[in-house]
Order: sequence, then C-alpha cells, then structure tokens
Amino acid sequence: MSELEKLRQEALEFEMQGKIRKAIEKLNEILKDNPEQYDLRVKLGELYYVSGEIKKSIREFEEVIKTKPDYTFALYRLGISYFRATRFGDAINVFHHINAVEPELYMSSYWEGLAHYHKGQFKRSIDAYKRLTENSPSGTLGYYQLAIVYKASGKYDEAISCLKEILKEDPNIVSVNYHLALAYLGIDNQDYAIKHLKKVVKLDPEHFDAKRRLKMLMDPDDLYTFEVPPL
Repeated sequence: MSELEKLRQEALEFEMQGKIRKAIEKLNEILKDNPEQYDLRVKLGELYYVSGEIKKSIREFEEVIKTKPDYTFALYRLGISYFRATRFGDAINVFHHINAVEPELYMSSYWEGLAHYHKGQFKRSIDAYKRLTENSPSGTLGYYQLAIVYKASGKYDEAISCLKEILKEDPNIVSVNYHLALAYLGIDNQDYAIKHLKKVVKLDPEHFDAKRRLKMLMDPDDLYTFEVPPL
C-alpha cells in the first residue's frame, strides 16, 4: 500500500468512527501535497458541511469546480452548501446548470425550487417542482412541494389537486391532510376542511394547531378566544 493510500484509509477510518475533526485534519494533510485528489477534496467539503463549517465547505467544492466544471456530484454538494448559507441566487445557478448537463439528477430540481421559493419567486419554484414530478412521477416529494408553493401563492385548487395525488398512495399522512384542510379553507370549503382537520387530530392527537382550527370551525362562538392564525 502506498503512503497516499495509507493516509486515505486513515482519513476514511476516522470518518467511520465519527472522528470528523481528525478526518478533516488528515484530508487536509493529504491535499497539501496531492491537490489533484478531487474525490478527497469533495469528501473534505462534505465533512466541513457536516461540522457546520459552511464557508469552508463551499471553498472546497468551488476549488473542485474550477478544474472540473461539470463534476455534477461536487456541483450538487456546492448548491446545497450555497442554499444552507442562504446564497439562494448562487444555489439556483448551480442547480440550473446541473439540470442542463445531467437532467436525470432530479433532486437538483427540488433544491432549485426550494431556493426560488425562499426568494419569493413562486412561478419559477412551481416550474422547478413540475420538472421534478415529470422526472420522478412515482414520487410524492414534487407534488408535496408544488402544493406548498401553490398554497403560498393563493392557488388553492391546484394545491388541493397535488395533495389529493399524494393521498392516493397513503391517505394517512398528517402533514398532507393538514395542508389539504388549509387549502380547502382557502376556497371557503369548511366542510372538507373540517373533514381533514378531524383526520389530522385522529392521526396526531397532539397536533395543537389542527385542534385549534377545528375548534374555531366547529364552534364559531369561540372565534375570538383565539388569535386567528394565517393560512
């Protein structure tokens, strides 16, 4: 075993043992004399991310991308690091690039949609999540995120349609029933809102907000007992 392989193995063993700081130190030691080991630089970026050192994480991924601009695994990690650093514009640019060079990596559409959402760009967020549902039609994540953005932008009928699609697979998801109730409230359909709020409380008796909203709908005389929460 070469010295480089020995150091590499030591770094990976430290990571497996949960000794993240020692793994980081060992990887930096390797990269000092072997800067071309891009897979280890990506690993270093990941460990910085795990340890909460996001600026350093970004630095390592950016260093890889300088030489390998279409290294989608590094790009993906860079985009997520940008997102965590609230650099939403940079994250969008990265995920947009991934979608161009490797569209089958459908989770990049998820992160792009989330970044647009945080920038208040609902239409672009919706476009990204539609792309996610097209690339992963059997998954529910795209439909769920679409529903959240539709609801936030006042498109309650569209939100209802997405949430119903998810409930076809599993009718007992608490968060889906809850958001479906809110969407029905958005179109003033209190009967269906009550139906799904009751389902939420049955599934999760400790769901405070569902119980509060249900009480207000079932007992309007108590309306002013509560501060009316936003949809």
